[in-house]
Amino acid sequence: MNSDIRIEKPRLRRLSIARKAKIVLAVLFGVLLITAIVLATNVYSLGPGEVAVVYDPITGSFSKPHIGPVFFIKLPWQGVIKDFYTIDYISMTSEADADYPPVSALTKDGVEVTIEVTFTYEINPRLFDELAKYYPRIDYEQSRLIPTMRQIVRDAVAKYSVDELITNRDKVAKEIEKLFIDTISKDPTLKAIKIHEVNLRGIKLPEKVEQAIEAKVAAYQEKLAAQYQREKILTLANATAMEKIIVSQAEAEALKIRVEALKRALLELYNATHDIETLRIYVFTEQISKLPQNIVIVLGQTTPLISIPTPTNTSQISSGD
Repeated sequence: MNSDIRIEKPRLRRLSIARKAKIVLAVLFGVLLITAIVLATNVYSLGPGEVAVVYDPITGSFSKPHIGPVFFIKLPWQGVIKDFYTIDYISMTSEADADYPPVSALTKDGVEVTIEVTFTYEINPRLFDELAKYYPRIDYEQSRLIPTMRQIVRDAVAKYSVDELITNRDKVAKEIEKLFIDTISKDPTLKAIKIHEVNLRGIKLPEKVEQAIEAKVAAYQEKLAAQYQREKILTLANATAMEKIIVSQAEAEALKIRVEALKRALLELYNATHDIETLRIYVFTEQISKLPQNIVIVLGQTTPLISIPTPTNTSQISSGD
């Protein structure tokens, strides 16, 4: 029996070592498996245009920004806050796909108008940890940007009446843009935000106000048309009167020239003939030559008979007995 016991002891030792080896291998496998699972669930990847920080709730600290594309590891109890840092377009209009509704504001004369605006902004990814500290839920747009824009629009509109708001639209748009950019740039919680541009897309008035303005514009256009027509008539009248004056002056000047010429001719004729009757005949002949119709002169009597026939007759000179 002693020999049998001696043979079984080494066998039990070998079995004990094999079991221990299996246990160790199982433990190592479990550790490796758990490690792999932990790593798999705590490895983060960021694509292009994404930025993230790791938040540790135990220490209350934030890591420096991780800017995509990149991989990083966090501890199991730590959280990740991420966002996009590409340029974002925000619309505050009445369109169906708008991000936010338009702004309702009162003018200086108490008329409620609807202002539609859009703006673009982007995040500086290197300052994203500062933004995440103040807005860990990444709700800076809803809680800060949009309310600020609404207040700025209301303050700007309140400075103008309805008529002034319409006629000074470009001025109002520039005021809103400048004030919004300045306000956001001076906000310590929004150091990572950069506003690019603000556009005033539209000003919608109440229906009754629009109708009143349309009627006013139509009346003004009619007034301009009437004024233009009046100026046109006056211009034409002045032109016609000026034309008549010019023609009259020309005729007077021409008559003066003819009179001077006739005077010189008569003087020369008288100096040559010293006969008054010859001068009379000359003047008579000159006057007849200017008549538009043909002339018939009948001679043979003491007093000449002058007849003005119809335009179809020809000039005749005959002698009677």
